[in-house]
Formats: sequence, structure tokens, C-alpha cells
Amino acid sequence: MSIWSKLINFNKSGNQNNVAENAAAAPRSIPDYAIIDIEVGISDKRIHDIGALKHNGSVFHKASKEELFAFLNDVDYICGHNIIHHDAKYLFSDKECRQTLVDTLYVSPLLFPERPYHKLVKDDKLLSEQLNNPVNDCRKANDLLLDEIARWESLPREKRLIFASLLRGKAEFEGFLSMVNAEYLDEGLPESIAGLYDGKICRNADLAMLIDRYPCGLAYALALVDTTDYRSITPGWVLHTYPEVEFIVKLLRHTNCHSCDYCNTQLDVLHNLKAFFGYDRFRTYDGQPLQEQAAKAAVSGKSLLAIFPTGGGKSLTFQLPAFMAGRSVHGLTVVISPLQSLMKDQIDNLADRGITEAVTINGMLDPITRSLSIQRVQDGEASLLYISPEMLRSKTIERILTARHVVRFVIDEAHCFSSWGQDFRVDYLYIGKFIQKYQQRKKCKRPIPVSCFTATAKQKVIQDICDYFKQTLDLDLELFASTASRTNLQYSVIHAESDNDKYSKLRNLIAESNCPTIVYVSRTKRTKELAAQLTRDGYKALPFNGKMDSDEKITNQNAFMTDAVRIIVATSAFGMGVDKKDVGMVIHYDISDSLENYVQEAGRAGRDPELNARCYVLYSDNDLDKHFILLNQTKLSISEIQQVWKAVKDLTRQRMRVNCSALEIARQAGWDDSVSDIETRVRTALAALEQGGYLVRGNNVPHVYATGITVKNMDEARTRISASLLFDSDDIEKAVRVIKSLISQKHIAKAQNSDAESRIDYLADILGLSKREVISVVERMRQEGILADSKDISAYLLDAGNSERKSQMLLERFAKLEQYVLSHIPEESLRISYKQLNENAVNDGIGTSKEKDLRTLLYFLTVKGYTRKKEDAARNLVISRQTDLESTIRRFEKRLEISRFAVEWLYKLASDTEKEGAPGQAIQFSVIELLNKIKSSTRSLFGGLDDIQLEDVEEALLYLSKIGALKLEGGFLVLYNAMDIRRIKDNKSRYKLDDYRLLDEFYKLKIQQVHIVGEYANLMVEDYDAALQYVQDYFQMDYKKFVAKYFKGSRASEIQRNLTPNKYNQLFGRLSARQMDIISDKDSRCIVVGAGPGSGKTRVLVHKLASLLLLEDVKHEQLLMLTFSRAAATEFKQRLMELIGNAAHFVEIKTFHSYCFDLLGRIGNLEESKNVVAKAAEMICQREVEPNRIGKTVLVIDEAQDMGAEEYALVKALMDHNEEMRVIAVGDDDQNIYEFRGSDSGHMYSLAQENGSTFVEMTENYRSARIPVEFANAFLKKIDNRIKSMPIISMNNDEGLVEVTHHQSQYIYAPLVENLLSHRTKGISGVLTQTNEEAAILMALLRKQGVSCKLIQSMDGLRFWNIAEMRYFMKYVDKRIKTSLITEELWNEAKQSTYSAYTGSRSLAYVKRCIEQFEQTNSVKYLSDFKEFVFESSVEDFCDVSGSDIVISTIHKAKGREFDDVYMLISGSYAKDANLLRRYYVGMTRAKKRLFIHTNGNLFNNLNGARYFTDQRQPGMPEEIMLQLSHKDVFLDFFKGRKQDVLALKGGDALTYSDFHLYNLSGTPVAKLSMKMQATLSQWEERGYKVKSAYVQFVVAWKPKDAPKDEAETAVLLADLVLSSQGNDA
Repeated sequence: MSIWSKLINFNKSGNQNNVAENAAAAPRSIPDYAIIDIEVGISDKRIHDIGALKHNGSVFHKASKEELFAFLNDVDYICGHNIIHHDAKYLFSDKECRQTLVDTLYVSPLLFPERPYHKLVKDDKLLSEQLNNPVNDCRKANDLLLDEIARWESLPREKRLIFASLLRGKAEFEGFLSMVNAEYLDEGLPESIAGLYDGKICRNADLAMLIDRYPCGLAYALALVDTTDYRSITPGWVLHTYPEVEFIVKLLRHTNCHSCDYCNTQLDVLHNLKAFFGYDRFRTYDGQPLQEQAAKAAVSGKSLLAIFPTGGGKSLTFQLPAFMAGRSVHGLTVVISPLQSLMKDQIDNLADRGITEAVTINGMLDPITRSLSIQRVQDGEASLLYISPEMLRSKTIERILTARHVVRFVIDEAHCFSSWGQDFRVDYLYIGKFIQKYQQRKKCKRPIPVSCFTATAKQKVIQDICDYFKQTLDLDLELFASTASRTNLQYSVIHAESDNDKYSKLRNLIAESNCPTIVYVSRTKRTKELAAQLTRDGYKALPFNGKMDSDEKITNQNAFMTDAVRIIVATSAFGMGVDKKDVGMVIHYDISDSLENYVQEAGRAGRDPELNARCYVLYSDNDLDKHFILLNQTKLSISEIQQVWKAVKDLTRQRMRVNCSALEIARQAGWDDSVSDIETRVRTALAALEQGGYLVRGNNVPHVYATGITVKNMDEARTRISASLLFDSDDIEKAVRVIKSLISQKHIAKAQNSDAESRIDYLADILGLSKREVISVVERMRQEGILADSKDISAYLLDAGNSERKSQMLLERFAKLEQYVLSHIPEESLRISYKQLNENAVNDGIGTSKEKDLRTLLYFLTVKGYTRKKEDAARNLVISRQTDLESTIRRFEKRLEISRFAVEWLYKLASDTEKEGAPGQAIQFSVIELLNKIKSSTRSLFGGLDDIQLEDVEEALLYLSKIGALKLEGGFLVLYNAMDIRRIKDNKSRYKLDDYRLLDEFYKLKIQQVHIVGEYANLMVEDYDAALQYVQDYFQMDYKKFVAKYFKGSRASEIQRNLTPNKYNQLFGRLSARQMDIISDKDSRCIVVGAGPGSGKTRVLVHKLASLLLLEDVKHEQLLMLTFSRAAATEFKQRLMELIGNAAHFVEIKTFHSYCFDLLGRIGNLEESKNVVAKAAEMICQREVEPNRIGKTVLVIDEAQDMGAEEYALVKALMDHNEEMRVIAVGDDDQNIYEFRGSDSGHMYSLAQENGSTFVEMTENYRSARIPVEFANAFLKKIDNRIKSMPIISMNNDEGLVEVTHHQSQYIYAPLVENLLSHRTKGISGVLTQTNEEAAILMALLRKQGVSCKLIQSMDGLRFWNIAEMRYFMKYVDKRIKTSLITEELWNEAKQSTYSAYTGSRSLAYVKRCIEQFEQTNSVKYLSDFKEFVFESSVEDFCDVSGSDIVISTIHKAKGREFDDVYMLISGSYAKDANLLRRYYVGMTRAKKRLFIHTNGNLFNNLNGARYFTDQRQPGMPEEIMLQLSHKDVFLDFFKGRKQDVLALKGGDALTYSDFHLYNLSGTPVAKLSMKMQATLSQWEERGYKVKSAYVQFVVAWKPKDAPKDEAETAVLLADLVLSSQGNDA
């Protein structure tokens, strides 16, 4: 019953629904009227239903207009809610309306402006519990109309006259005014308004102008002015229809004339300071009333920039004007701040003062608090809203701000706008754009003012902030800057020698004082460590850092604020949110990274001006290096933005606009998920791309679930929900709340557009539920048919219409792999690496298995509850099933069946779409539709179709989406927070250095700021006053003049580097100019270095790696170095560790084969390395490799001349995949000696021809003396088609020596040894041969002479991992390992056991060396890493030649080594091709001082600098020679059944020989020589040689390649045979 009805029926008044007590006792005569309401189709725009209700109670309910007009024939007024601009449009489209139209919508806010408003109206909607029932809506409208008439009658006559006069002649109001027989004023309207509203509005406001221009707006404004509850607000639809309302209210109530009583009290800042905060006066700075001036400027509507010191009361400067505007114009002030802790702190402080008008909406809030905050802003309870810049992308924020009168935007930490500020944030640059769009949407008559605040700012920063707002919003900022410094702070710097010394000094400072203390550290990890250490030592402390869980942050912050704990150890994230008055000490355990931050953080002390506080810095020399490392890790480099741009281009290849999450972009960009703050980094990169005009980022995009409601009213909804088996008792209430929200607002039915408030995230916000809860409820209501389901999902099939049907093939491939994985998880758990699991799958017949697929599969199985999975950083896993195998397999088969059906069905839909002429389009379908198709299908393989639920179908679709068979959009993908991204620039455009200018400028300044704060610390130690002057100059002088004053001469360039001068000299101080050119080149896309012998190639590469990491913004995960041997990879890792420390562990330095095995998800091993590089290159080209495995910004190649076609194809594939990837290739074309295995230095030349390439020749030889270098240069002239053209120059002061001895004899072993022994010095001599056999003969000859020497071993078919000692160690670890990690305890046990078991074995030395090298390069030992290390190694990698005077080697194996003296044995008649000449060149360039060539050819005649000798003697073969047996020299089948006898032997054990057999000392046969070896021995016997002795060289594991998988390996013996001759004339 309405108020009107009550007045008539009961003849008494009440105060319900805000109807005033002084309502008229009796109404005027009731006119004849009817209420109507129509239902119009959303798509066809036709009338589907009509309801009408006459004042006498007659009802009409039909869809016929003609019959309606007959029903309305006898009425004078037709009334309705929004009838004028909605119903009438459809009813009278072809007929003139003779009745007067009365609209209840427009007068409602005028008559019920006060909270809680009218109960039947929500915004512009009539609240109804029934949907699509126009008669019910008529009854509600009738109640509203009668209440409006009663309210009108209750208004004082003067107010009725004012409203009627203002609204006269306006269609929306005319009918109502006629109905109530309104009276009008013909003159004196301004005076009437001024008189009635005296004391409520400015007496000098230009009312005549407002009456003339904006009469309706003025009426709404006056209605609001008259409310007694300042939280009452004008509805959003009114502000949209009459945008001038906000302007008028501001003109009447918030424009200071400085002369009337209203303005002099309500707009007086001092009056309000006392009213809100209880203060009598504002704070001054050195007598300057800046706080008061800034507050007055804000109240006057000016835009301003205020620079107040930390603790200088900046918060009050924007809070006071905000609360004043909240009272006067019911406005909202929006504060944009980067730190959530600051928001909470300020809101709590205000609450302590009893001010509850401030709220925040941020990520730290729980859903209930968040919902409440949104509600309070919507309902007008908030005058101050705190949000982060990212929240400006939220549709919810956009919507609630649009419905409010925003009077000012306040930007805290405004230095973030400037690349010259200490914390430039690209997302700040979106703020201006947002405000601009907001003003356009609101049709603002004047710009919304802004207030910018910062605690510290240089002149350039101030200029940047002012320029930004002038350019984006045409605002001029008035500057309020304090030059005052805090006089109650005492600064000091204490030098610390070491970490222990620093901690000791910290503890002493804390012990000496008893006051609240903040200890600042630079890293999050250290907050917890240091707090724990202090607590252990009796000083209770808590940590605080930005990465902590929000609950822990809040708890710790509150404990400090309430003095429950006196010490907090924090990163700078804490500083922004603290307003604790009694902090007596701030200690910087790590110095800040800029003077701005230092001054701000130190300023957290002594906020009470009466308190004298102390600020300490504990400074050590390496503190700055930590900041540089941190800056390198956190900075967003140009290459990373280029990767994100490439990812966006890839994602928008088909369509210019996509919705995807930050994580999806990161993966597409090739970023590893382990990258810290990955989503923030992606968003920053997108902001930079948006700033550069490459793309436009819209609001974050959730997806809509349902598009219609099928129930008629709430009662039916409640009944059906309660009866449903899908809802338990807890869920029923949630479902009722959701459906009520949807029905009552008719949002789905009437606002079916992108802004519909039925958005999942918005419902969650409003109702205080989590998104997951809303999604679950909506899903089930959809299944119950309470919510209608339309085409709510789009699917893109892989090559739809293609006969290959890739989606189907992919599904079957994954099904096979999944079945394998599920059936191989034992009952307890499976401990394995991805690589090993993939290896097992491939070996067990799943040939298509890939590591990438396994990761995808296990992710899905874990998310969907099939398995539990733990994974460490090295991708080692522990997998267990969540249910028994039978249930798991049954669930898998069910999903597979649904997936097969779905793919088949979608292919059919795709085919139908193509027939309709729309190929390649997304297939629109409904999940319910698919579910019904499956249930009605007869072709299913299993009977119980009725048990298939919606969740099963969605699981199958999610599965198909995850494996890449479908690309789904819409539907349940609402689970992830998508961003709306539209690419503007074409696919060929590249993000350039000029676009990166702002960020680049910022990072360069960050580097300088670290140096500047370091200089402050040094000055403070020496001269306190000079240090204070230095700080003052920094903030007040022009920046360039400041740098010129304090950093003179070379120091100006020192502060450009992100290294301290000491560190820079340590890294690069001893490099040559040419080497520094290479290291300093940051621009060339390809740097190809032709590095001559001894030019410091390794050194340049290692220092270039250091430079990339420390000086060139390359993150360790973005850097890849490829080598041709595991030994080289290990050496680089070791050298890099010596240079930069533990950071080297994270750099990927691998062999080509190892890297490619990784890409294939296999454990590398030399035996199976054939074609692995080609296969990996092909996979990259076909986009079959996960982007994060190949997303690199720098590729470094060692020994580039050794690249073959496969390696070059891999490099090109990586370059094509990474558009902006830089390549640094170092090699020497003159040392390409592996042509026999496909190497070609032409590939190195091709790289040098790439666009943007630089070719550098390194020709300074630091290794060799002058004469050997000149000799080698002369020899080089014999080689054609060289890449390098400049001669090698010796940088060595020694002259050196070259001797060439030409021998007449065929056998020159003895003369060479004789020559060697006669020239022996203290240095190391290298004896280089062409073949292994020659090396073994020389070895025997030297040993015969009693000379100690070492042989660099190499044999065909010998694999290092098969050596018995190595196998023993690995087996020991394998049997006892419990996780993927080898513990130190197990590692040491394995070592001890192996060394003990093989004491005395010569082969053990190789294993020891292997273990040592692995220990040096792997701080954490993973089994998979160790296996790869071993499987990739060869025996010669671990040949330790240290401590030996003479080393014997083939030329091939000597490459990369150097010796004081080199003796080359060049005998025989080899074809003199370029490959052979290069091999000889490699041999001769190993010599540092002296080179001795023994030859019986003429290849070395007449070359510069050599002494030539001729030896006429005819020596024979040596008396003793040594033959080293390889696999092909022994009869392998002989070893079967002799495993234990062979395994009992060790390297170096003596053997006996007889009749082509070898025996152990017990006489047991342990080896038989192969037929080939028997023939070789027979030939030697004919020349007078017989086997004199034999020794075990290696015992190795072996089995035939074609052997069955389960066949056991056998042990093979490889021996050294020593042959002796009786005469010397053989």
C-alpha cells in the first residue's frame, strides 16, 4: 500500500519512505490516470507484452496496442516509469498521444534526494521481484507515483513554486506538474532561491545565469543541497542525463566568493581544519604556511604540485579539501597511490579520528571488505577513495566513478611520472589518459583539478610533472615547494669492514637506544633473516617486505604501530605506509639506492617535531654493487619489451584485438614462469608499448556466462534452487543472492551489452563472494535452467577444414601419452625429472612424446585433481595419484570419449560454417548444447551417459584448450583475468631505442643515483657539513651543474656505469683496446670476431658475458652460450664464476648437443647425438618448442668456425624466432680443422654478412713470441679463402725460436725425442702428432728413456660414462637417491666408496677430475644435471696434464691448449689440402716460446724466421712401441659370461699375453683380440716386434646396440700392449 493510499484510507500521515510529517491532510481531487508498462524484445525491438493499471484498480494485460488504446480511452493521464523516453516511443510510434504523459522516473530524485532514497527505486530502475510481469511493474509504479504526489504536497509552498518554475515546459516534468496542479512564479525566481537556500549556498552565485541555462540541472542541484545527510548523492543516471548538475552544485556550494557567510565558514580551511581534525592551525615550514596555501588552492579548485618533506603533513593537505568537498558537493576525491600499505595506514589513521569517509579498493582486501568498499563508494558514504594505477583498468572502478561526482584526482608519489624521478612508473602515464576519458564520458564543463604530491623532487622532475599535465589535460599546476629540511634529525654514516662487523654495529646501536626503530635492508630475503637474528639475540624484531602475504604484512605493521614490537626490519615498501610519530631511530643496514629514497626513508624518524631522532647508515664498499645487481635484475630492458611486442604480434596474427592474461603473454614472449613479478613486468612492457603507440590496452576483460533468466520471479527461483540436488544448504543462500541481484536489476534482460553488471567479477564485488563461488553458482543455475544459456563459447580449431584434422591427431597423441603417464605412477609416488620421464616414454614406444607435452599434461592433471605434483626450479618432480588407478583411468577414459565427441562435433560445425562462406571463423557454441548432444548420442563407448555432468564437458573442453587442440574464448575462461589488447602498428614494425627513451633515461639516472648516494656516504664519513650541503645542492641545483660540481673529469663517465670504479677496473681494467671495443659494442645485432691464436678469445668471451650481465641489462635467463665441447662449457662457467661470483651459476652455458637435447626433452648423450641439432632447429621453425625455452636476447657462440650446416640452421632458427636477438660469435677460420665432420667457417662468414653485423679481427697475440708468430704468418699465406686479412702481431717481448729439421728417414720418432731431451727447460713441452698411434709410440719411447709424460687420451668408441669407475659412482648415487637432488651427504658417501673401491686404479684420476669440475660449476647438485654432464663428456675432457713437463697429444686434441715449447712430428705423405694446412697451423700456434718441427716433407721450407736443419741419419723404429686397444681391437662377444673376472681388474693392473688372448695374473683369460688386431700384431711380428707386456687401460660397460632392452650389459677390457723388438732394423 502506498503513502497516498494510507493517507486516503486511514486519514493519518506517517514518515515511512521519507515522506515528510507535514504532508497535506487531504489530497486534491484524483485525476483519471492509468499506469502502463511494456516489455520490448532486446533484439527485435518489438512489443512482446503490455500491462496497464487504472487508478480505479482495473487491470489490462495483453500484447495488443489497439486493445490498450481502447482501455485507456477514458483517462487523462498516462503514467509510467521512464515512459517518455522508452514506452511512449514504442506505443505512439505511429499514433499521436492525446493524453498527458507523466513520468515517475524524473521527479523521483527531486522528491526523494535523501538517503535512503525511495525503497522502490534503485538508480533508474524500479525494483521488482518478478521478471517480465508488466502488471506487477505497473503496481510498483503506481505506488511510486502516489508517494511522489504525497511528497510534492508535503513540500513548503515556496519550494514547490521554485521547482515548478524551473521545470516548467520540460517534457519529462510537465505531466507531473499538471497532475499536481503546480503553481509557478512569473518573476523573482533568483530572489526566491537565494532566500530559501540562504546559508546553504553562496550568496553571490549567479542564479540568473543558471536559471536561464540549466533550469533542470539547477532543480536537481537544489534538491541535493537541501539534504541533511552529506552521504546522499545524485543518481548516476541523472548525472549522465544532466551532466551540468555537478558543475552547478560546485558553483553554488564550492566556489568561494570570500564575502558571504556561507563561503567564509563552509569554505574556510581553518574552520574546517578544526572541525575535521581538531587542529587550530596548519603546520609551517621554516615559517612558510605552505600546507595552508596548498589546501586553500585545492578548495579554490586549482591544480597543484606540492613538495613536502616526509612527515610534512602532505596527507592532510589533500584529505581536508576532500572532506570539505564531500560535505559541500557530496563529491568524491580519488587518490592514486602505488603502495597499498600507504592506503591502509591513512584510512586507519582517519578512522582513529572518527573519520570514516575514506575507503580503499585494492588487492590486499578480502572479498567481503572489497564488496563493502565498493558499496560505500556507490552509496555516497565515501568522500575519499584510494586506488592503485592498475585499478584504473578495472571496469568496476570505471563504473562506480562514473556514477559519482569526482571533484579531484590526487596523485601521490608524483615523481613516478618522470624518468628523472627515483621511481619512474610507466603505468603512471596512463593516469592522464584515464582522466581525459572520464571527463569526456561525464561531459565535464570544466577540467577536473589534480593535486600531485611528492616528498622529494629535483627541478627536472618538477618540470616533467608540470609538462605531463599540461600536455595531457591542459592543466597548469601551481607549485608549493618547501625548502626546509628537518632540524630534529641527526645523520651519521658508520663504515663497516665486513658483514659480521656490520651486524655487530647494528646490534650495538639497538642496544644503546630504547625506542621504536626501523632497520632498512635492500632485499626481501634479508628482512626475515635479520629480524630472526636480532630476535635470537634478544632484540625482538619483525620483518616487512612487499612480497609477504598480505595478512602477515598487516599483522607485522600493526604490531609495530601499536608498540607490540619496537624493531621492524623492512624494505623501502614499508616506508610509504608508516606514520608513526615516535620512531627514534632509522638504521640503513643497506644504503638506499638514491638520495631521494634515503631522505624519505630516514625521514620516517622523528615525525614528532619535538623528538630528536638519529639516522644511521652502516656502509660497506660492496653495498653499491648489490644495488647495481638488483637494478639489473629488476629493470625492464628494451629486449624484454621487444619480446613482449613480438608476443603481442604473434597473438594478434589472426585478429588485431585479443583478450589474454599477463601470464599468457609472458609465456608467448618466452619468459620463464620463475621470473619475479612476471605479471607486473608484462603490464609495464604493455604500458611502454601503449605509450609508444604500438597498441591500445583497454579495460581488463572478464567473460559473460549467461544471457537470460528463465524464472518468472524470485519465488520460483528460490523454489527451484532449494529443490535442486546441485545446491547444498550452504550454496542455496549464495545462489539466491546472485539470482536476486540479477532479477531485481533486470540487468541481463535490459542491459545485454558489454557493460552489463551481471559480469562475474562485478557480481563478486557487489555480493562479497569470491569469483570462484559466483562462477560455481552461475554454472549450476545454468544447468538447472534458471539462467538461460546461449552461444557462450567461441572455439578456434587447429586448421578447421584441413583434411589432416590436426586437433584430432593432437588429441590422440596426448591420449596415448596420458595413458602411459597415469599407468606409470606407482601407488606411493613417482620421483623423476621431466627429461627422464620423456626419455622413458620415448624408449617405451611413445615416439611422439615431448617434454613440453608432459609439462602441459601434468599441469592439467594436477589442476583437475588427478594427481599431486611437487616441482623444483630444475623441473624435477614428485608425482602421486589422488585416487586409485582404476578410478583415475575410468575418469581419463570418460574425458577422452567426451573430447573425441566434442572435436568431431566441432569439425562438423566448422564445416557447416565454411559452407556458409565464413571459413576460419570462430565456432560459436553452447556448453549445454554440447552436453545435450553427447547425452542424446548413441555412439558413445560407455553406457552410463546420464552421469555426464556439465563439469565433465567443461573439463574436456579445458583439456582440449590446454593441449592446444582448441583455442577457447568466453565461458569458463572467466577464471583468468584477461586484458583487452588491440594492436595498432603492423606486424613488421619493431620497438626501437627511440621508443625506449623514457625508460632508458630513467635507468641511466638510477645508475647515477646509486653512485651519488655512495658519494654522500663517503662525504658523511669525512665532513658532516659538506655532506649536508651536497644533499641540499642535489635537490636545488640544476642536475647537470650538480654533476659537474661533484664529479669532475673521469668521474663523470664513472657514474654512467652500473659498477663501482673498483669493480669496473677488476673486470675490465686489463683488457686491450681491441678487446674493449668488442665488450663495449652494445648495438650490433651480430658481432663476429675473427680471433687469431693467443688473442685472448676465451678472456674476451668471459668478460663479454660479464659485461652483458652487469652492464648491458641482459638477464641471466635471457642469455645463452653454445660451445662445441662440454670441457669448453665447463671452463667458461668456471672462469665466469671467478669473475662475477655465484650469479654465473644461473647462466645457461651448454654444448650445441646438450641444448638441443634439452629442447627435445631428452637427457643428452654423445652416442645418440646424431641429427639432434637438425631436429631441434626444425622443431623451432615449426613452432613446436615452448617459447620460454628459446626466448633469448643474446646468443654467444664459441669456436664459431666449427659450425656445420646443422648448427648454423639452429642459430638461424633462434634468430628468426627472436627478432631482436643479438649474436656474438667468436672463432678463427684459420683453425677450422673439423671439416671431416661437417664444420665450415663459411657459416661464420654468413653471420658477418647479416644486417647490423660487425666483423672484428683480433690479431694481437699475447701468447707467442715474435719469431713463432712471424713463422705462422708466413705459413698462413699458403691457405686460400681466408676470412681474416690482417697479420697476427706478437705482443710478447720474447724473440722466441723456430727450428725446422728435415729428415731423410721414414722414422723420425727417435730424433724428435733426442731433440726434446736436449732442449728441455723448466716449461711444459707439447709433443704433437697427427695420429693416435704416433702419440702412443712416442709415449712408449719417452717412458723407455725414463721420462715422465702424459698422454691426452682419445679412442674410438670409448664413452666416458661407460668406464667402470664412473659407472660405480653413478650406480651408488642412483640406488640411494630419494629426490631429484643429490644431498651433500650422499655425494660425499659416493665419492668415498668409489675412491676406496678403485684405490690404485689409473682410470680413477679421470673420474676424480670429472667430480671436481662438476662440484666447481654446480652449487646445487641435481641428478639429471650430473647425468647430462657425464653423458656429454669424453675421456680427454678430464685428462689432467698439470704437474707434467711433457704432454703428448694429437694436433686435434691439443686445440685450445698452449705449451712453452712445441715439438711437431709431421711425417708421411698427406694430401696438402687447406684442411691439413690449417691443422698444422693449429699445431704451430700452440707454442709460446719455441717451435720445433720434425718432418720428412717440404711443406715448411723457406718460411720467415726459422732455422733449418737437415738430418741425414736413417734411424729405425723404436725398440718399444705401445698399442692402445679400442673396442674394435677386441672380440666383444668373448666378454659375455666373464663380467666378474673383468670387473675385478683396475686401470694399470698388469696382464699376461699369449696367443692373441690376455690373462689376469691368476691365469684366467679376460680378453681376446679381434681378427683385425690379430692381423695387426702379425704384421708387427714380421717386423720383429712381439708383445712384451700388457696393462689394463680401462674396464668399460658394453652391450650391442641392437640388443634387447632387458639384456644386461657386460664388462669389456681395453688394454695397452707394449711391443718390443730384438733388433733395431725393423
